[in-house]
Amino acid sequence: MIYDDLKNIDIYKGINKNLDIAIDFIKERKYLKHNFDKNIVDGEKIFFNCPEKPETRINIGQELEYHKRYIDIHIVFEGEESINYSSIDNTIETQSYNQEKDYTLVKSDIKDQTKLVLNKNNFLILFPYEPHIALLAVDEPKEIKKVIFKVEF
Repeated sequence: MIYDDLKNIDIYKGINKNLDIAIDFIKERKYLKHNFDKNIVDGEKIFFNCPEKPETRINIGQELEYHKRYIDIHIVFEGEESINYSSIDNTIETQSYNQEKDYTLVKSDIKDQTKLVLNKNNFLILFPYEPHIALLAVDEPKEIKKVIFKVEF
């Protein structure tokens, strides 16, 4: 997991070829010219989703997810959200891996979750097997604007 200021994203190049391409795309702020839903950067290797009207929610009994094929890069460009992270060792699987959609659902005790707040100034990279839950309210539920990059690892 990498949580940092957006201005520093360039220092994370060199981890993965596809991640390098995504970082260059992000640095040029090309994601601001998006369609709702899926936006292709490089076929199925790199794309990003832009939900039309995502709303944050309270974390009561919410399940976390993790991926096996893709890295997630979360960027909020209007409003703020909390994303909670948990070590996979502190989770219990509730839904087995869906290969087509690349996710497994798990539960963890909220005390075992780390809360990270995202706004227009920062970003979060989650690697495969890093359970997380996005779109959590910071104060109260609100509509935000964000993109989620999917980068083949």
